[in-house]
Amino acid sequence: MTANPRWTTQRPPVIGARAMISSGHPLATEAGLRTLRSGGNAFDAVITAAAVIAVVEPGTNHVGGDVFALCLPASAEDPVAINASGPSPAGLTLDDFGDEIPPVGLNAATVPGAVRAWETILDRWGSMSLADALGPAIEYAHGGVPVDPDTAQAIANAGPALAQFAASAHSFLPTGAPPRPGSLLRQPDLANTLRQIAYGGADAFYEGPFAEALVRASSRDGGAFTPRDLAAYNCEILPPLRAYYRGLEVLEQPLPSQGFLLLEQLNIAEGFEMSTLEFGSADVLHLMAECKKAAFADRLAHVGDPNWSDIPIDRLLGKEFAAQRRMSIDPVRAAQHVSAGDPSAVGGDTTAISAVDEAGNAITFIQSVFTSFGSCYVVPGTGVLLNNRMRGFSLDPASPNVFHGGKRPIHTLNTFMVKREDQLLLLGSSPGGQYQVQTNFQVISNVFDHGMHWQAAIDAPRWYHDEDTGDLMLEDRFDPAVITDLENRGHSVRREAPFSVYSRAQGVMLDPDTGARIGATDPRWHGQVLGF
Repeated sequence: MTANPRWTTQRPPVIGARAMISSGHPLATEAGLRTLRSGGNAFDAVITAAAVIAVVEPGTNHVGGDVFALCLPASAEDPVAINASGPSPAGLTLDDFGDEIPPVGLNAATVPGAVRAWETILDRWGSMSLADALGPAIEYAHGGVPVDPDTAQAIANAGPALAQFAASAHSFLPTGAPPRPGSLLRQPDLANTLRQIAYGGADAFYEGPFAEALVRASSRDGGAFTPRDLAAYNCEILPPLRAYYRGLEVLEQPLPSQGFLLLEQLNIAEGFEMSTLEFGSADVLHLMAECKKAAFADRLAHVGDPNWSDIPIDRLLGKEFAAQRRMSIDPVRAAQHVSAGDPSAVGGDTTAISAVDEAGNAITFIQSVFTSFGSCYVVPGTGVLLNNRMRGFSLDPASPNVFHGGKRPIHTLNTFMVKREDQLLLLGSSPGGQYQVQTNFQVISNVFDHGMHWQAAIDAPRWYHDEDTGDLMLEDRFDPAVITDLENRGHSVRREAPFSVYSRAQGVMLDPDTGARIGATDPRWHGQVLGF
């Protein structure tokens, strides 16, 4: 089906013959492009960009965050998944929490995985040293970077929480107040930590000065990190999960990422003739929202850290299970409560970066501290902001995602690739917490069901189903008659501003006929895509 002209965009995608990189910040994309132009490959470019964005956009990610990536070397048929999510400190127990895991502070943080992922990716597939890749980030941390308006607002919003911790206030409230847009934010302690990593490798982070500083801070501030928690950490290198959608192979992050939700949504949707329905119609929005509800119900019931639970992931991603879930969807009425399926019966803020180089190496990468400014805790003397991934755990003893010391929570972070007959067509990812897999579901459908070009697929209006309120949120660009139709079907519709910021998709397509690299970036954020 060709795209309805009503939903086309005036923004063309960026097209390059040789290489392309997209990220959520112009300075990160520019640093990655410089790496590509100087002879570095896609893996070098993404790690360079990831380190820069940890400095210039600290609210969405930092050195104390986590990473997931799909890496496809030009010589390989299938990508490799990197899972750099860290576990909770082993010494913590469920009894250490009352009714809630704290949103900020040391006990909100898991072991950071990003640094190990940076080194692992470069060691396995990169062509440049860690020192060279971190060079631009070190320069920005030491010399300072002008604060953009979004970051200034994020710091102001997090200001009361940041002010609770002296090192956090020193890093982000240096004058005692949030920085103004355009003012220079310097992070000299972070520059020193990045230099230690650059020349000492990841071990300098997990067993060197940073680890020592974190353990000291834990002893003083009521945390639970020990030298063993950090020294024992390594990221996982795993095969990706996969599903097939209308002849396309879609690859995703393995558990404990929630990437399987994208695949389950596509599996359920495959049984509906989406391409015969107009994009933006009540029929399309209703069916996709109901697919989402079914998949998310299965997440709550069946999924946790696979190192701690036997997760029936193969059955959850099977076509027979998808058919079972599809039968529960009423084509004209919204479900108010969706129960999980029975697989035994069948056989907060983030940054996304993608790159493809001239040789055909490809990587889609996502990095995060979870909610805005994560734990709001900067480890004293290091400049490193810790994540608050502990908030991803459940405190319900019956949940497969229940907290336990040394365990990893379910992660919202995920990245995807789409192939046809072993030819890579599309790679991308999106920040946005629970909305990530909903966004990825929509942009893939926009391209392959509704015939949109890559930039139009990202620019198109979006819907989201809110797990907490049950509302179906619609950007206020859909036809008012469609909203009325959805309400008549039983959806609780909440209108959101056009181009709202619940997610920010990025990615690269490859033209199967010409080989051109086609990049696109979301107008909902200040991302940038560049190529040559």
